[in-house]
Amino acid sequence: MKVFLGLLLIVNVAFAAFQWLLPYEQLFAEKKKIPAAVELELLSEAKVEIVSEEKVVAEATAKEAEAKIEKPAQIRYEALVVEDSSDKRVCYTIGPFKDRERAVEISGRYSGKRAETELKSSLEKDYQGVMVYIAGHKTREDAIKTANGLAKKGIRDHIIVNNPENPNILSLGVFGLKKNADRHAARVKKLGFNVETEARYRERTIYWLYAEQSSETEYLLLLDDADYDTGINQIPTECLPT
Repeated sequence: MKVFLGLLLIVNVAFAAFQWLLPYEQLFAEKKKIPAAVELELLSEAKVEIVSEEKVVAEATAKEAEAKIEKPAQIRYEALVVEDSSDKRVCYTIGPFKDRERAVEISGRYSGKRAETELKSSLEKDYQGVMVYIAGHKTREDAIKTANGLAKKGIRDHIIVNNPENPNILSLGVFGLKKNADRHAARVKKLGFNVETEARYRERTIYWLYAEQSSETEYLLLLDDADYDTGINQIPTECLPT
Protein backbone atom coordinates (compact mmCIF):
# COMPACT_ATOMS: atom_id res chain seq x y z
CA MET A 1 0.00 0.00 0.00
CA LYS A 2 2.76 2.38 0.89
CA VAL A 3 4.48 1.54 -2.38
CA PHE A 4 1.29 2.40 -4.38
CA LEU A 5 0.87 5.72 -2.62
CA GLY A 6 4.49 6.54 -3.27
CA LEU A 7 4.14 5.84 -6.99
CA LEU A 8 0.96 7.94 -7.19
CA LEU A 9 2.73 10.84 -5.54
CA ILE A 10 5.64 10.63 -7.98
CA VAL A 11 3.21 10.66 -10.97
CA ASN A 12 1.41 13.76 -9.71
CA VAL A 13 4.68 15.59 -9.17
CA ALA A 14 5.84 14.70 -12.70
CA PHE A 15 2.55 15.88 -14.30
CA ALA A 16 2.72 19.18 -12.40
CA ALA A 17 6.28 19.73 -13.60
CA PHE A 18 5.22 18.98 -17.21
CA GLN A 19 2.46 21.55 -17.11
CA TRP A 20 4.79 24.08 -15.56
CA LEU A 21 7.47 23.65 -18.18
CA LEU A 22 5.09 23.49 -21.34
CA PRO A 23 4.49 26.91 -23.04
CA TYR A 24 1.08 28.42 -22.44
CA GLU A 25 0.28 28.79 -26.23
CA GLN A 26 0.77 25.06 -26.77
CA LEU A 27 -1.23 24.06 -23.71
CA PHE A 28 -4.30 26.12 -24.62
CA ALA A 29 -4.03 26.53 -28.38
CA GLU A 30 -6.48 29.03 -29.80
CA LYS A 31 -8.89 27.93 -32.40
CA LYS A 32 -7.29 28.94 -35.64
CA LYS A 33 -9.42 31.42 -37.56
CA ILE A 34 -10.15 30.73 -41.25
CA PRO A 35 -10.05 33.74 -43.57
CA ALA A 36 -13.45 34.84 -44.91
CA ALA A 37 -12.48 34.29 -48.56
CA VAL A 38 -11.34 30.76 -47.87
CA GLU A 39 -14.46 30.04 -45.83
CA LEU A 40 -16.66 31.34 -48.69
CA GLU A 41 -14.80 29.18 -51.20
CA LEU A 42 -15.25 26.08 -49.06
CA LEU A 43 -18.94 26.88 -48.63
CA SER A 44 -19.37 27.26 -52.40
CA GLU A 45 -17.67 23.95 -53.03
CA ALA A 46 -19.96 22.31 -50.50
CA LYS A 47 -23.02 23.80 -52.23
CA VAL A 48 -21.78 22.66 -55.62
CA GLU A 49 -21.36 19.15 -54.30
CA ILE A 50 -24.87 19.23 -52.84
CA VAL A 51 -26.37 20.62 -56.07
CA SER A 52 -24.48 18.10 -58.16
CA GLU A 53 -25.79 15.28 -56.02
CA GLU A 54 -29.35 16.61 -56.34
CA LYS A 55 -28.87 16.92 -60.11
CA VAL A 56 -27.74 13.30 -60.39
CA VAL A 57 -30.75 12.16 -58.37
CA ALA A 58 -33.10 14.31 -60.49
CA GLU A 59 -31.64 12.97 -63.76
CA ALA A 60 -31.93 9.40 -62.54
CA THR A 61 -35.56 10.00 -61.54
CA ALA A 62 -36.33 11.60 -64.92
CA LYS A 63 -34.79 8.70 -66.84
CA GLU A 64 -36.77 6.23 -64.78
CA ALA A 65 -40.00 8.12 -65.47
CA GLU A 66 -39.12 8.36 -69.18
CA ALA A 67 -38.53 4.63 -69.34
CA LYS A 68 -41.92 4.03 -67.75
CA ILE A 69 -43.58 6.27 -70.34
CA GLU A 70 -41.73 4.98 -73.41
CA LYS A 71 -42.25 1.31 -72.68
CA PRO A 72 -46.07 1.32 -72.97
CA ALA A 73 -45.80 3.50 -76.08
CA GLN A 74 -43.46 0.98 -77.62
CA ILE A 75 -45.82 -1.83 -76.73
CA ARG A 76 -48.73 0.03 -78.30
CA TYR A 77 -46.72 0.60 -81.47
CA GLU A 78 -45.73 -3.03 -81.72
CA ALA A 79 -49.38 -3.97 -81.34
CA LEU A 80 -50.16 -1.90 -84.44
CA VAL A 81 -47.56 -3.69 -86.57
CA VAL A 82 -49.54 -6.52 -88.18
CA GLU A 83 -48.97 -8.64 -91.23
CA ASP A 84 -50.29 -7.14 -94.47
CA SER A 85 -53.16 -9.43 -95.40
CA SER A 86 -54.63 -7.27 -98.18
CA ASP A 87 -55.65 -9.05 -101.37
CA LYS A 88 -52.95 -8.58 -103.99
CA ARG A 89 -55.15 -9.77 -106.87
CA VAL A 90 -56.98 -7.96 -109.66
CA CYS A 91 -59.95 -9.87 -111.05
CA TYR A 92 -62.24 -9.44 -114.04
CA THR A 93 -64.81 -11.31 -116.13
CA ILE A 94 -64.53 -11.58 -119.91
CA GLY A 95 -67.49 -12.34 -122.14
CA PRO A 96 -70.14 -13.31 -122.95
CA PHE A 97 -69.17 -16.01 -125.44
CA LYS A 98 -71.69 -17.91 -127.50
CA ASP A 99 -68.92 -20.10 -128.86
CA ARG A 100 -66.89 -22.19 -126.41
CA GLU A 101 -63.90 -22.39 -128.78
CA ARG A 102 -63.69 -18.60 -128.87
CA ALA A 103 -63.67 -18.46 -125.08
CA VAL A 104 -60.85 -21.01 -124.91
CA GLU A 105 -58.82 -19.05 -127.47
CA ILE A 106 -59.05 -15.80 -125.49
CA SER A 107 -58.32 -17.68 -122.28
CA GLY A 108 -54.98 -18.68 -123.81
CA ARG A 109 -54.05 -15.04 -124.34
CA TYR A 110 -54.37 -14.28 -120.64
CA SER A 111 -52.89 -17.49 -119.27
CA GLY A 112 -49.87 -16.86 -121.51
CA LYS A 113 -49.33 -13.63 -119.54
CA ARG A 114 -49.39 -15.49 -116.21
CA ALA A 115 -53.03 -14.72 -115.43
CA GLU A 116 -55.10 -17.50 -113.91
CA THR A 117 -58.28 -18.19 -115.87
CA GLU A 118 -61.37 -20.32 -115.35
CA LEU A 119 -64.10 -20.99 -117.90
CA LYS A 120 -67.66 -20.81 -116.59
CA SER A 121 -70.95 -21.52 -118.36
CA SER A 122 -74.61 -20.89 -117.71
CA LEU A 123 -77.90 -21.57 -119.44
CA GLU A 124 -79.36 -18.20 -120.36
CA LYS A 125 -82.04 -16.74 -122.55
CA ASP A 126 -80.39 -15.39 -125.64
CA TYR A 127 -82.27 -12.43 -127.14
CA GLN A 128 -83.18 -13.13 -130.76
CA GLY A 129 -85.11 -9.99 -131.64
CA VAL A 130 -88.73 -8.89 -132.14
CA MET A 131 -91.02 -11.14 -134.14
CA VAL A 132 -93.86 -9.72 -136.22
CA TYR A 133 -96.64 -12.29 -136.62
CA ILE A 134 -100.31 -12.99 -137.25
CA ALA A 135 -102.04 -15.43 -134.88
CA GLY A 136 -105.54 -16.89 -134.51
CA HIS A 137 -105.38 -19.65 -137.13
CA LYS A 138 -107.16 -22.83 -136.13
CA THR A 139 -105.43 -24.95 -138.74
CA ARG A 140 -102.34 -24.83 -140.89
CA GLU A 141 -104.52 -24.29 -143.96
CA ASP A 142 -105.91 -21.10 -142.40
CA ALA A 143 -102.36 -19.79 -141.92
CA ILE A 144 -101.55 -20.58 -145.55
CA LYS A 145 -104.62 -18.63 -146.74
CA THR A 146 -103.44 -15.58 -144.77
CA ALA A 147 -99.97 -15.92 -146.27
CA ASN A 148 -101.42 -16.01 -149.79
CA GLY A 149 -103.42 -12.87 -149.08
CA LEU A 150 -100.27 -11.04 -147.91
CA ALA A 151 -98.35 -12.21 -150.97
CA LYS A 152 -100.93 -10.62 -153.27
CA LYS A 153 -100.23 -7.30 -151.51
CA GLY A 154 -96.46 -7.55 -151.81
CA ILE A 155 -95.47 -9.23 -148.50
CA ARG A 156 -94.03 -12.62 -149.34
CA ASP A 157 -91.62 -13.38 -146.47
CA HIS A 158 -93.31 -15.59 -143.94
CA ILE A 159 -93.06 -18.90 -142.05
CA ILE A 160 -95.60 -20.96 -140.11
CA VAL A 161 -94.57 -21.54 -136.49
CA ASN A 162 -96.18 -24.10 -134.22
CA ASN A 163 -95.97 -23.34 -130.50
CA PRO A 164 -97.72 -25.54 -127.92
CA GLU A 165 -99.43 -22.48 -126.43
CA ASN A 166 -100.22 -20.80 -129.76
CA PRO A 167 -100.11 -23.06 -132.85
CA ASN A 168 -100.23 -22.09 -136.53
CA ILE A 169 -98.65 -18.67 -136.12
CA LEU A 170 -97.74 -16.92 -139.35
CA SER A 171 -94.39 -15.26 -138.64
CA LEU A 172 -93.50 -12.33 -140.89
CA GLY A 173 -89.92 -12.05 -139.67
CA VAL A 174 -87.74 -11.47 -136.59
CA PHE A 175 -86.06 -8.06 -136.41
CA GLY A 176 -83.00 -7.28 -134.34
CA LEU A 177 -84.13 -3.69 -133.76
CA LYS A 178 -87.54 -2.98 -132.29
CA LYS A 179 -88.06 0.11 -134.46
CA ASN A 180 -87.72 -2.00 -137.61
CA ALA A 181 -90.22 -4.51 -136.26
CA ASP A 182 -92.69 -1.73 -135.41
CA ARG A 183 -92.32 -0.25 -138.89
CA HIS A 184 -93.05 -3.57 -140.59
CA ALA A 185 -96.01 -4.25 -138.27
CA ALA A 186 -97.51 -0.85 -139.11
CA ARG A 187 -97.23 -1.62 -142.83
CA VAL A 188 -99.03 -4.97 -142.47
CA LYS A 189 -101.70 -3.42 -140.27
CA LYS A 190 -102.52 -0.87 -142.99
CA LEU A 191 -103.27 -3.80 -145.31
CA GLY A 192 -106.07 -4.89 -142.99
CA PHE A 193 -104.41 -7.71 -141.04
CA ASN A 194 -104.42 -8.10 -137.25
CA VAL A 195 -100.67 -8.10 -136.62
CA GLU A 196 -98.76 -8.47 -133.33
CA THR A 197 -95.16 -8.17 -132.09
CA GLU A 198 -93.27 -10.13 -129.47
CA ALA A 199 -89.68 -10.29 -128.19
CA ARG A 200 -88.15 -13.67 -128.89
CA TYR A 201 -85.56 -15.51 -126.75
CA ARG A 202 -83.83 -18.82 -127.09
CA GLU A 203 -82.18 -20.77 -124.32
CA ARG A 204 -78.55 -21.49 -125.01
CA THR A 205 -75.30 -22.04 -123.18
CA ILE A 206 -73.37 -18.82 -122.59
CA TYR A 207 -69.69 -18.89 -121.59
CA TRP A 208 -67.82 -16.47 -119.35
CA LEU A 209 -64.12 -16.30 -118.60
CA TYR A 210 -63.07 -15.49 -115.02
CA ALA A 211 -59.48 -14.22 -114.77
CA GLU A 212 -57.25 -12.96 -111.98
CA GLN A 213 -53.75 -11.52 -111.96
CA SER A 214 -51.33 -9.97 -109.48
CA SER A 215 -51.96 -6.32 -108.66
CA GLU A 216 -48.18 -5.81 -108.70
CA THR A 217 -47.95 -6.50 -112.44
CA GLU A 218 -49.17 -4.53 -115.44
CA TYR A 219 -52.95 -4.68 -115.91
CA LEU A 220 -53.79 -7.01 -118.80
CA LEU A 221 -56.19 -5.87 -121.50
CA LEU A 222 -55.84 -8.31 -124.39
CA LEU A 223 -59.14 -7.94 -126.27
CA ASP A 224 -59.02 -6.58 -129.81
CA ASP A 225 -61.53 -4.64 -131.91
CA ALA A 226 -63.04 -7.82 -133.34
CA ASP A 227 -63.84 -9.01 -129.81
CA TYR A 228 -65.55 -5.76 -128.89
CA ASP A 229 -67.53 -5.78 -132.14
CA THR A 230 -69.08 -9.13 -131.18
CA GLY A 231 -70.12 -7.88 -127.74
CA ILE A 232 -67.21 -9.32 -125.74
CA ASN A 233 -66.04 -7.10 -122.89
CA GLN A 234 -63.65 -7.17 -119.94
CA ILE A 235 -65.49 -6.25 -116.75
CA PRO A 236 -63.78 -5.71 -113.34
CA THR A 237 -65.26 -8.03 -110.74
CA GLU A 238 -64.79 -9.10 -107.13
CA CYS A 239 -62.14 -11.75 -106.64
CA LEU A 240 -63.30 -15.20 -105.61
CA PRO A 241 -62.21 -16.50 -102.19
CA THR A 242 -58.91 -18.35 -102.25
